[in-house]
Amino acid sequence: MKLSFDHLVHIVNRPEEAIEDFATIGLKAMLGGRHEDWGTYNALCYFGLSYIEFLGVFDRKKAERVIENDLVVQTTALLPEKERFARIALRTNNMRELVHSFHKKGIETVGPIKAERKRADGTLIQWEMLFIRDEYSIPFPFIIQWQENDEIRKKSIEANNNALPLKELIFAVNNHVEVATKWSELFHLTKQDTYKDKKLKANCTQLQLEGCNIVFASPYAQGEIARVIETKGEGPCLLRISNSNIVLEKEMFGGHYQFV
Repeated sequence: MKLSFDHLVHIVNRPEEAIEDFATIGLKAMLGGRHEDWGTYNALCYFGLSYIEFLGVFDRKKAERVIENDLVVQTTALLPEKERFARIALRTNNMRELVHSFHKKGIETVGPIKAERKRADGTLIQWEMLFIRDEYSIPFPFIIQWQENDEIRKKSIEANNNALPLKELIFAVNNHVEVATKWSELFHLTKQDTYKDKKLKANCTQLQLEGCNIVFASPYAQGEIARVIETKGEGPCLLRISNSNIVLEKEMFGGHYQFV
């Protein structure tokens, strides 16, 4: 059962501003479309099939009525005060097999939920989403299966693709070994040996994932990871993008981006 990194959801008040601000650091982003049933809309920044979704709300009353979509619930709970990285989506080509696997482990799920949005040109994009209902310190990824196959999706984003790979997404957590072990077992991901990231002043465990690796980091001294946990709590906090030509760090809309 193969899972890939699909996208990072970055909750923002105005996705249009994210397009403008990302252009200042040389990254292309575009408006994605509206989720009419949920009262949300987005902008998208592609790195191959992996991408960043800047998710905002256009109809708060409608969004607040949503109960089955945990991402929309999380978005309305945070905005407008707390723009930040929210959670990630993992991509599958066999949603039914994955649901069966979770249920065999006694894990409660919601979905698959059928979803769609319209691009500005009127093209209808459709997919299914699955949420995991489990009390844990940080939200589990949701699972997504696109109606279009990967080759069609690659062709559709060619003009707006950033020719850079995502390297790793850092999660600030209190116990990196515990979280990494749980995610590794649940999603069948390879867990690497623990290492120290001296810049972050954190002990880290990496999970290998096609499209973008995941790193869980726990502070061993006062530093960036300790600051994030103290001020925002546990969760995704730093996205590292591979680029050998420039070294740049930028805080944008409550999220931390780093070219390495």
